[in-house]
Amino acid sequence: MYGHRGQARIVKFNPHGLSIITGASKTGKSSLIDIVDYCTGRDTCNVADGVIRRAVSWYGVLFDRGDTRIFVARRNPPPGETRNPEAYLEVGGDVDVPDHATLTKNITVEALEAYLTSTAGISENVHQPPEGQTRAPLTANFRHALLFSFQDQDEIDSRKVLFHRQGEPFIPQTIKDVLPYFLGAVDEEHLRKQAELDQARKELRKLERLAAEKEEVETLVSSRTADIYREAQVAGFLPEGDVPPPSEAIASLRSIGAAEAAEREPDLDGVQAELQTERARLRSQLSAVREELRQVRQVEELAGGYLDEVLEQRSRLAPLGLLPKGAQDVNACALCGTSLDAPIPTVAELTASLKDLDGQLRTVKREMPRLQALQADLFQRRGGIEAALSENQRLINEHVAKAEQARAERDSRLHRARTSGRITYFLETVRSGNGPSDLETRLVAARERTNALLSLLDPDEVRERLTSFVNIVGEYMTVYSARLDLEHSGSRLRLDLRNLAVVADTPDGPVPLQRMGSGENWVGYHVLAHLALHKWFRQKERPVPAFLIFDQPSQAHYPPERDVEGNVNILGDADREAVYRLFRLMADVAKELTPGFQIIVIDHADLKDDWFADAVVERWRGGQALVPTDWLDQ
Repeated sequence: MYGHRGQARIVKFNPHGLSIITGASKTGKSSLIDIVDYCTGRDTCNVADGVIRRAVSWYGVLFDRGDTRIFVARRNPPPGETRNPEAYLEVGGDVDVPDHATLTKNITVEALEAYLTSTAGISENVHQPPEGQTRAPLTANFRHALLFSFQDQDEIDSRKVLFHRQGEPFIPQTIKDVLPYFLGAVDEEHLRKQAELDQARKELRKLERLAAEKEEVETLVSSRTADIYREAQVAGFLPEGDVPPPSEAIASLRSIGAAEAAEREPDLDGVQAELQTERARLRSQLSAVREELRQVRQVEELAGGYLDEVLEQRSRLAPLGLLPKGAQDVNACALCGTSLDAPIPTVAELTASLKDLDGQLRTVKREMPRLQALQADLFQRRGGIEAALSENQRLINEHVAKAEQARAERDSRLHRARTSGRITYFLETVRSGNGPSDLETRLVAARERTNALLSLLDPDEVRERLTSFVNIVGEYMTVYSARLDLEHSGSRLRLDLRNLAVVADTPDGPVPLQRMGSGENWVGYHVLAHLALHKWFRQKERPVPAFLIFDQPSQAHYPPERDVEGNVNILGDADREAVYRLFRLMADVAKELTPGFQIIVIDHADLKDDWFADAVVERWRGGQALVPTDWLDQ
């Protein structure tokens, strides 16, 4: 593990045989399985929230395959999260634990899983579910193999589940599907033939589908020929008339060429847009002329009214010629001499007003012809614009008609093209290019090949091999059980692959694990079942990781609350002997299967025997733990 300041915490295990980490509670022992599980490609990091999650930045595991060493590492997810895509892989003959600064993402989790699968020697394999089942085919990989290498403290003493993660959804079926491969009941030659059978079945299904389609076409050809022929008549490909017999109709349909390519349609939309733009411009001009004409008319009306007013005033001043000449009293009436309240204009002033009116009258009379000429010009311009608008509307109507005609022609071409396509498809389905005899020959050959491969892949043979191998594993279990002095240890033991359980065959009938009593039996049968499986894996050189990790196998006898420096002397004689027998069995099996096999045990117990002491790699007591104390202040 790596701390946030770059520190490294390395736990070294014995490369072969038994390795034991003994220690008190809450020292991080149970996190080792979760760390190895996470580093080898599990999606989620299941290390418990707490000290380890807070103090660690990266987790790593170094695998030794003799001439090759593989270091894999995963970055710790951020607080509150369980996933992190960053992974690191380093492979080589002399690879060691790298410095913290070296760790950076250089591989995806998916690629890491694929690499470990290949390196473990897991060949191409696919488990095909029995016919009638809907689940997808399954390919065994390294992650599946690990299901047989871990036993955490909640699993090892369970009477309901035997394998790692068996209590999770879909995992039981996965174990049932991949275990025959890992046991070797389904070997590489079988898998190769299975792949050939899958391909043969795929080809057979294809040919059977073609044959069914051909038969369907031949059944429907008479009625469909008439329908297709009439469609060709409607589309103009064939002349009107009665539908001839099917053979003649098909010959006529074959004579039809492909539908003519669609001609490039004129850009009627562009012309229409130009006409609409021109219409808007003309309407704007017409509006301007009308406004100008309105203003001229308004001026003319004002001028006419003004002229009438001037003529009226002049007619009133015309009698000035009758008044006496010379000075006069403006305060007395010129005719009778009577005094006036207000003075009257002098004759001179009235005469001046008359002259001014005459001048205005001449001006108005002079401008009137100009207004009339301007009005006539505006009338002419208005007429021209209105004529242009009429022509514009005519052109618009003409182009609308052309567009409708173009759309109709396009629809007709599309209809002919669709009809041509249906005719082509119909003719292709009437008779394949290879002819019926060729299809029948290929179909017969495909059936023969499929049946031949099926005979080579007799499922009974696989079941017999699997039963034989499982029986051998059961014999190993039976031998191991005698050393543990378990209940039913004198009975024959076997693995029940249907229910994924250990079963003891007794004179009173089979007794599955879930019907056995006491934690000692549950733990013991878990341990011996996995020891027996790995003995078989090693003997047959199966691609299963060559290690087993047991977490708290002594818990049935040595619960954490009774931990006193790991001293088993506090236990009763029976419990102490049971713990001794369990560890001794693991040590002996680990020694038997070496070199190249490890059993790692994480427990509270600390036996005083030399063989036990030699197997202890670390003791986590008195402040010693997985996470060093100086990391806690980070």
